[in-house]
Amino acid sequence: MPQGMPGSPAIRLIPDHLESAVGSALRVSAGSRANSVPTRVLELDGFRAIAVLMVLVLHLFYGWPTPALSSIPHPILLAIGQGWRGVDLFFVLSGFLITGILIDSKENEHFFRNFYSRRILRIVPLYLACILVMYFAYSGAGAYFRLSLLYLANFASAFRIKIPHGPGVFWSLAIEEHFYLLWPLLVRFLNKRWLLGFSLLVVLGTPILRGIGAHAGMDPENQIYRYSFFRFDGLAMGALLAMWVRSRYYSRWSAWRLAGALIGASCLILLVGLPYDIMGSKTVVGTAVHYSQAAFVFAALMSLALAYRGSTFTAFLRCRPARITADLSYCIYLIHLFIGDMYYRVLKFLKFDDLARLGPAGSLGLRILVVVTVTFGLAALSKRFLEDPFLRLKRYF
Repeated sequence: MPQGMPGSPAIRLIPDHLESAVGSALRVSAGSRANSVPTRVLELDGFRAIAVLMVLVLHLFYGWPTPALSSIPHPILLAIGQGWRGVDLFFVLSGFLITGILIDSKENEHFFRNFYSRRILRIVPLYLACILVMYFAYSGAGAYFRLSLLYLANFASAFRIKIPHGPGVFWSLAIEEHFYLLWPLLVRFLNKRWLLGFSLLVVLGTPILRGIGAHAGMDPENQIYRYSFFRFDGLAMGALLAMWVRSRYYSRWSAWRLAGALIGASCLILLVGLPYDIMGSKTVVGTAVHYSQAAFVFAALMSLALAYRGSTFTAFLRCRPARITADLSYCIYLIHLFIGDMYYRVLKFLKFDDLARLGPAGSLGLRILVVVTVTFGLAALSKRFLEDPFLRLKRYF
């Protein structure tokens, strides 16, 4: 696995297997008033698009050896190197969407059947197709793919199973699936106060759990970063947002207060954690609160976007390019590293693996052009001929 920026974590594999907000059934009221008109939150497409573009850009530059990096200004590299934080944005977004869907359908007599059926139709067809294709592309990785079928790819290191480069993204999908298994039970059987309290406990307790794991000597990259019980706090943060939006406290004024408190907490974590290498997450303290810091910022931005949905301030989040990117993001997430790996295999097969004559910048530019074009093209085909036919079956649930 190629390494990331000096002083930052190794290359992160970011998820985007959430249902697109364009086609989701998410409805959020303008408050707790019975006469509020529900609206679909198209601004969430913008967050999804930003997150998937963060990881895509990160891997386009750092996913494979890139001599051209030495000629890129350090501030730009630093910004690109933070693309792995998109995983925290996806977790917050997923927690918000899923909790909202569950709360809104809590009284439905087919609560569990409908939820799990719709999740299966959204996630499983493309996921299985990717496993099938990649199984033949990565020889000797059969154990990893068998583990992935059980949604345990994020525990590969615990089983001492080697993680292939392209399919390495499956780890985050496993975390999402574990959340999908547990959270409906809690939403169904806990009242609002208990669900709120439990979510707060997860948000505040998970960093402590990460710190305990780091102090015990657990690997911060392959264990703490990937194991489900170390990453549920971002999802719980999204759940808190979903409950806030559906409460009587939801307003633009409270959104500013909430955003200020969350960003203030993130800044406080940064100031207190600087002596402990919080930015590099190499120490116990850094490992414990590194991901919480990003989740707080993303939750703050989402709270403001939700409060100002439909306004000119959030128009850029609703633009057509963002909606298209969000609509294709699940497939983009699953295949972009695989496409890059295949790109280099084709060059080698054609005996054109030496791109020195193009220069470092030319080689990087060609890689970006090919990977982006093929990834978006295949994602569009997948959306139309594989994903959409299954998604149309969701109307039965």
